[in-house]
Amino acid sequence: MKLLVAVLAAVVLTACASHKSQSLPKPVVHRIAIIPATNPRTYTLYNADPPIGYPGQHWVNKADSANKEEVLNQRMQRQPLDLAADFTAEVADGLRSQGLDVIILQNLQRTPGEPDSVDYDKISTDADVILHLWIQEVGLYSSHTSAYYVPRFNASGLVFVKGRDDDLYHQDIYYGVDARKGKAWAIAPDSKFAYRYFDDVLDHLDEVRSSFEIGAHEVGKKMSGQIYDAVK
Repeated sequence: MKLLVAVLAAVVLTACASHKSQSLPKPVVHRIAIIPATNPRTYTLYNADPPIGYPGQHWVNKADSANKEEVLNQRMQRQPLDLAADFTAEVADGLRSQGLDVIILQNLQRTPGEPDSVDYDKISTDADVILHLWIQEVGLYSSHTSAYYVPRFNASGLVFVKGRDDDLYHQDIYYGVDARKGKAWAIAPDSKFAYRYFDDVLDHLDEVRSSFEIGAHEVGKKMSGQIYDAVK
């Protein structure tokens, strides 16, 4: 009996080892439908704690950063940016330049309070694949190892075939302070976009706006190239 159980176990293990899940064939992609990004609800600003500080400094920094973030958002709203349109257009134009047919979906049903949450099953399109774009975060950050506020524009893209679980492309791309040298997902900012004090940020607000717009375009450009490589 023990011998029979051992033989049966070996047969089962052999069968499992020989059976590999087959990925679905890659679709032929000529037309892409884009779920456009939405604008960030707020711009973030944070000054991280220094490596060595006094007890309670974390909470002092957090409260101070929250106050400065509120001021930043008040000032930014005087001349609102449409970073979502810039980012989406850059991706669409990049894909069109590679010969793909691109449509930007309009009048989508979005979850209240979560505009980047979309029910994919309710999307009606004859496109070969769907590309969902969204902006993760836009703002300024001073790390615990830096004395300067540096911009960030972080965004994501997801390419999928409706009704299939596997993704053709899913990537986050970081412009600015979160970039890391040599990484495919990273774009370093111009060194001029660095501000020693919060007053410097406010004194150069047009330049800060420009850094966010540059981030939207640079991330869109890089992402469009990666998406084309992924679907072709």
